[in-house]
Amino acid sequence: MSVRFATRRLVSTGPPQRSQASLPFYIQHRSVSFRSLWKKWRGQKDEGVAAELDDPKKRKGFLEKSSERSSIASDNIFTDEIKSASDGRDLAQLETKEDANLTDAQRAEKRVTRVARTRQNTAIVLDPDPGARIRWLRKKVIQMVRNPDFVTPEQRIRASERECTHSSHFMATSTKKLCMLSRQIAGMPVDKAIAQMRWSKKKYSKEILYYLEEARDLAIVKHGMGLGKVNGELFKEPRKILTKEGKWIQIADPTSIYIAQSWVGRGSWLGKRRDYKGRGRMGVIKRPSSSA
Repeated sequence: MSVRFATRRLVSTGPPQRSQASLPFYIQHRSVSFRSLWKKWRGQKDEGVAAELDDPKKRKGFLEKSSERSSIASDNIFTDEIKSASDGRDLAQLETKEDANLTDAQRAEKRVTRVARTRQNTAIVLDPDPGARIRWLRKKVIQMVRNPDFVTPEQRIRASERECTHSSHFMATSTKKLCMLSRQIAGMPVDKAIAQMRWSKKKYSKEILYYLEEARDLAIVKHGMGLGKVNGELFKEPRKILTKEGKWIQIADPTSIYIAQSWVGRGSWLGKRRDYKGRGRMGVIKRPSSSA
């Protein structure tokens, strides 16, 4: 009977030994040849590595070198192509000229080092202790059930509500002016915010209106938000909820879209010009940009 343990579970008292199943480490170097650049300047087509691999001898040599590193995994998508190129043989069956002079014991030891990179073989590294991982997940689930306050309100909202984030392009206005419109629509239902921007006298309210309508369409199409009336998910009786501002509102559609957060970002300066003053003094007037 053979038992396979995780590496970090073993404690060795003797000198460290090298594992036979360890994978080798390779460093890849790439260089640009003057020949390829010359062909590019002359307008000639450089076939590159593909032309070399079309040669049966070079392709066989490449397969023999790759067989020394590791064998083909069972779930490799290139298995059929590699087998057809290697005359129907697996890479593990390809032997170099040096392997022909080895004994049976040396060949068996060399086959052990050729470990296929499958999920079963890599699990000892990626998931060395699955029992501890399952116990930790079970412990966290028990904490969430026993202590309702263990889940923060932000986590509860993320688990129960869908989210769509959208932003505008950088507009030629300051954050001070755009922040007033951003504060006006924060916390509102999206339909009410669109109505506010449609009848607003501010210059950039039309830009905010365009991006609000675009964000609403993206939320419906990509995230399936606001489809409670179509799917029949409406409440029998409207429910009252308390907003962040301390106001009570009635909700009849649990999938209704509202603006949870609205913020403004500063962009780069669009331009600068001199501001000449008296007594030989001068200032700089910068043209700002911001997005919502």
